[in-house]
Amino acid sequence: MKQISIILLCLSTIVLTNCSAPKNIIRLKPQSEKTSWFYGQEFTGDSVFGIIAKVAFDEVDQPWYKFDVEITNRSNMDYLVDPAQIFMVPMNGKNEPLTGDTIFAVNPEAKIMELDRSLSVNSSNQKNALGLSLLAAGIDIATGIAVMSDDNPKNDNLRTDLLPLAIASGADNKFEALDLNELRDTWKSTTLRKTTLEKGFAIHGKVLIPVSPNASYIQLNIPVDNDLIRINFMQVKFIP
Repeated sequence: MKQISIILLCLSTIVLTNCSAPKNIIRLKPQSEKTSWFYGQEFTGDSVFGIIAKVAFDEVDQPWYKFDVEITNRSNMDYLVDPAQIFMVPMNGKNEPLTGDTIFAVNPEAKIMELDRSLSVNSSNQKNALGLSLLAAGIDIATGIAVMSDDNPKNDNLRTDLLPLAIASGADNKFEALDLNELRDTWKSTTLRKTTLEKGFAIHGKVLIPVSPNASYIQLNIPVDNDLIRINFMQVKFIP
């Protein structure tokens, strides 16, 4: 009976250890009363020196907040849109900076370069895998011939089977390359990219910023010359 109790206790411990509670659902609600809705997203915005920014919270895609951002140039000069300069200030319940730190948006150009490097390494690995496959095939053939021509039965275990392993390694590299290519294409086509925006033109895309789970409010800042477009959100958490 004592042994059964110990076993049940161990099983309970294992089950509890492997169980994880669902994470809270996070939403960011604009604090401005001037908002507009488009396909389920609530946009808010402001302008400085003729540069107009409209922003909507999209979703939390760990470890980032995703925002849809549209910038229009109504000024008399060109304006450089640089997502890497957009930053966020987490706030507490009193609208005071939570840590005193600023959190910058992910730089799409740096991210794309990082993926290009990974693809370059993957391409090199694929070429190496091809060479290994040819080498493995040669070794398998050579050992097969050697074993067949040898009358000593003790040498039968010298036969190699390296080719399937080499082929499997090459297949893994190909699958990884497909994932990396898809991810790079997503970053290139959906994010807000560094652009010199001529007057009268607009640009839009996704901006990703690391999540600040302990913040009560979020202030998104878009630099315009020596000023800032400040857009405030309240962070709301829903229990699943």
